[in-house]
Order: sequence, then structure tokens, then C-alpha cells
Amino acid sequence: MRERLMRLDRSKAVSAAILAAIFLLLLYCNLHTALVADDFMYCFSFSDGSRITSVGAILPSMAAHRHTMNGRVFPHALVQLFLMLPKGVFNVCNAGMFTALIWLLARPCRGCGRRSALLLLAVFGCVWVLQPEFGQVFLWLDGSVNYLWCAVLCLLWLRPWAGFWLDGAEPRRTVRVLYVVFSFVVGAWSENAAVALVFMALLFLALGFFREKLRPRLWQLCALLSFLAGFLFLMLAPATAANKAAEMKLSVLLGNFAETGLYYLRFWPLLVSFALFYALALRSKTELKRRLLALVFLGGSLAGHFVLTFALYCAGRSTYIGLALLIAANAVLLHALIENGWPRLPAALCALCLLVTAWRVAVGVKDILRTDYLLDFNAALIEECVANGERDIEVYRPYAQTKYSALEGLGYLTADPNDWYNVYMARYYGADSIVGT
Repeated sequence: MRERLMRLDRSKAVSAAILAAIFLLLLYCNLHTALVADDFMYCFSFSDGSRITSVGAILPSMAAHRHTMNGRVFPHALVQLFLMLPKGVFNVCNAGMFTALIWLLARPCRGCGRRSALLLLAVFGCVWVLQPEFGQVFLWLDGSVNYLWCAVLCLLWLRPWAGFWLDGAEPRRTVRVLYVVFSFVVGAWSENAAVALVFMALLFLALGFFREKLRPRLWQLCALLSFLAGFLFLMLAPATAANKAAEMKLSVLLGNFAETGLYYLRFWPLLVSFALFYALALRSKTELKRRLLALVFLGGSLAGHFVLTFALYCAGRSTYIGLALLIAANAVLLHALIENGWPRLPAALCALCLLVTAWRVAVGVKDILRTDYLLDFNAALIEECVANGERDIEVYRPYAQTKYSALEGLGYLTADPNDWYNVYMARYYGADSIVGT
């Protein structure tokens, strides 16, 4: 029986079926997630206020975006592109990116272990249960491109570094040039994610040089320099310092540090699991490189999370990279334990995770459907009012009940028609004003 279960766990068909089910679940959730908050604002150009209707209009819009919002022009250009297209295009692409995230977290680098269907499910469970603002990070159009897509790009960027240090694998020559260009884009995508990746890259270089006497490869140095250039492009945007950085007072920084620490403690099941898995890895004499690789991911998680101490504020959605890298750190150790025959305690923890996940999936999908029904009702009502010549519209302001709805924690409509949420929604539908009560 045990051998049969292990064969199922390693089966390509079972893993493919799990990934397909995850894709369909997220596609279903995205199909029932409407545009909210910033989505309406990004339908319009930041340069002249006109509706974005062509790819050419995105370029001047993002140039103005650097002066008025922040330097995240790559993700927000993609947001404006998706908002030009039918929503179904984003729904499919976003579900694919979420599925890729689960696969990459379960296998964060080549050579870290054989495939495991149960580990895929456990990783999915950790993401679904522990992400503080799930709907904002994985379903909201603007949020998904900024956070989910960034996490996938970060894990892809790390694979050559981890693979080279672990087993000497290097990208092909033709891929290296593309990788250097890709590094600039990833470096310019997100502030705290960039800090995490630079920290991890330096750790890989240090480990390679001091443990294996490996000199840095040219492609590594070029990629790192390109990455840093992208990071500077992001941070030197005129609006970034004003809109992103915290006040550099000790009292403010200490308060921010405490707040970010409390957010990180929400991931306590993963921290406890990491300590347990590491102890089991020591006991089973797991290869030192595997253990060090797990520690590098843990270090990246801490760096990417606690750099939020210097941010203007710490929101639940900002913790996405800390959580992702912490899950990857656990996965590295679990892979090693799987190769030793799945000790009972890790297997029991994964089973418990799946039970909690099944319950949270039911709760989350129910709330996603409920809020989508209410938002669709409001959208139909607004369109009907505009068609009938009504210019000032009042609708019911719905609220989410769980973190799984993208509406939770985001501005939708207020009682003040001059709030920017209301203003951009009114422009989107062609009304003079819209308020929520």
C-alpha cells in the first residue's frame, strides 16, 4: 500500500491533474471577480486623462505615471493593456500564472528533488490559507499583475542562480542575453521583491565563492547589474520617494518594524514547519547544499518582508513575496524528506493542511460568488440609469465577508462623489457622479 501511494505521489498524470484542477479553480474565481478600485483608474491615461484604446497610448501614460504614482511602469503598462482587452483574456492568463506559481513553489529550482503530487497540494493549501489578502493578490486585476505575476517572475529569475549553485547547471548562451534583459524587467517590477532577490543572489555568490571556490560567471554579473539598473529605474521615479518611503525617524521605523513583524508572525505554521523539517533533515543527514538552499530562501523571505519597515505602510498584500519564499524554503526541505520515504510527521502535516484548505476553499468561493453577484447587479443598474439619461446615480455599497473576495480592503464606492473611487467609476460608465450608500 505504501509503495502504491508513493507511485501515485510521483506520477506525472496525477501532478498534471492537480495543476489542471488548480487552473480551473482560479479561472472560475477570476470569472467571478469584477473590476474594482484602481482598475477603473488604469482604464484612463495618466498623461491626458483619455480612455486607453491603443498600445501607443500606454507609453505616454506610463511616462506620466512615473511622476504622479510610482515607478512600476512594467506591471502597470500590462494592467492598462489587459484593460483594453476583453476581461476573459486576463482571466485565462491570470489562472495560468497562479498555476505556474504553485508549480514553481513546489519545485523552486532544478535538481531539488523528484516531483510530488502531495507537495503540490500542500503548497496550494499554504498559499490559499495563509496569504492575508488573497483576493487582492491573486484575483484583483491590478493587484494580480503587481503581486502574483511578480512572484512568478522572481521564482523564474532565481532558478538559474539556485540551479548553478546546486548542481552546476548554467543557461545556454543564447538564453543568457535574454536573461540579462529579463533581469532589468524583474528588478523594476516591485520594490520589496527586488531587495529579496538581490540579497539571495549575493548569498548564492558568496556560498559559491567561499564553499566551492567558484568564481562568479559573466552571465551572473551581467544579470545582477541589469537587475540593479532596473531597481534604480524603479526607485528613482519622481513619485516613488514621495508615495512609497516612510518618514526616516527612529520612532516611525520601530513602529513599522513591529507592524511588519506581526504580519510575518501570521505565517507561524510555516515557521514551525521549517524548524521541524530542518531538524528532520539534519537527523536524516540530508545533503548540506539542500539545507543551505532552504536557508537562502528563508533569508530572502525575511529580507523581502522586513524591508517593508522602510515603506510608507505595510499592507497584507505586500507580504506576498515573504510568504512565497518561505513556502519555497519549506518545499526544498520537504523534497529532501520525500526522497527519504515521506516520514510520517511531514505527511500528516500535509494531510492536515489539505483538510483546512478544503474548508477554506468552500468559504472563499462562496464569498467570491456573493460579492460578484452584488457587483454585477450594481453594474447593470448603473448602465440602465445611464441609458435612461440619469447622470447622478446612487447604488448599494456591498462588502466582502472574507479575504478571498477582491473587494475586501479595497475602495469601491463611498458617499462622497468626489472621492477618486467614485470619480473614475463615473467616468468609466459615462455618468456625472456615482455614490455608494
